[in-house]
Amino acid sequence: MQSPFDGATPSLWVGEILQRRRLVCGSILALGLSGPLAAAEHRDQLERIRSARVLRVAVPQDFPPFGFPQGSELAGFDISIAKMLSMHLGVSPQMVPVPSGDRLAALLEDRVDIIISSLGKTPEREKSIDFSSVYAPTYLGVFSQQKLSRDELLKLPAPVVGASENSLEESLVRAFLPTAKIQGFKGSAALLDAYAAGHFEFFAGGNVLVESIKDVGLRTRVHQVALLKESPYYIGLRQNEARLKDEINRFLANIRSSGALMVNAMKWFRQSFSADMFK
Repeated sequence: MQSPFDGATPSLWVGEILQRRRLVCGSILALGLSGPLAAAEHRDQLERIRSARVLRVAVPQDFPPFGFPQGSELAGFDISIAKMLSMHLGVSPQMVPVPSGDRLAALLEDRVDIIISSLGKTPEREKSIDFSSVYAPTYLGVFSQQKLSRDELLKLPAPVVGASENSLEESLVRAFLPTAKIQGFKGSAALLDAYAAGHFEFFAGGNVLVESIKDVGLRTRVHQVALLKESPYYIGLRQNEARLKDEINRFLANIRSSGALMVNAMKWFRQSFSADMFK
């Protein structure tokens, strides 16, 4: 039988032998490493979080009482929820301030593990991410110091209502009160300042917005006149992460039953959540 090296010079034999050894060694290494690498690639999000011992959370930083600067750290309702969830998972929290328009991108691009940032559920969002059960059963409404009923408000000829420009509540109040004169503002702070100054008698916003009124006396006098829309908040996570979703929902059920969620609500909203708000 003819050798594959017949007719070749000794130097070519050596080169051919070395090349074959490299191929064999490379194959052995590949076989040895493919198991751990494949396992790492197929770990679910919960396992990756626990392995890293860090929970990266997209949070608000300019939306009191959900998230805002307090000294050198962030504080607020969402921040407290993120810290409690991290403790439940046995990991350290890493707060990642993210603008509201960048929340889904931060999650899908793996810049964060979850979103706890006053996130509402919509059919469009459900196409790309998953949601936990409700953790903050908030709502949008029309508020005033006037002691009017919903029907009495509807009978007013041309009520002046303040609202944040291009917001959901602005569009809702236009549909609810077609005869109203809407005064638009760039943000909630400007809206509340104008209301406190007496520029209008009604404003539209979330129930938690009322708790941002700086004047304590005024804040206690303001009440809901009409409900525009229930607007609960959820924790956002990537799709197909069943174990992480189950663990988050277990955590939320625990803090509801233990009363910890209600304590957190009283601290930041100055009101608790009734059990029927979660139905």
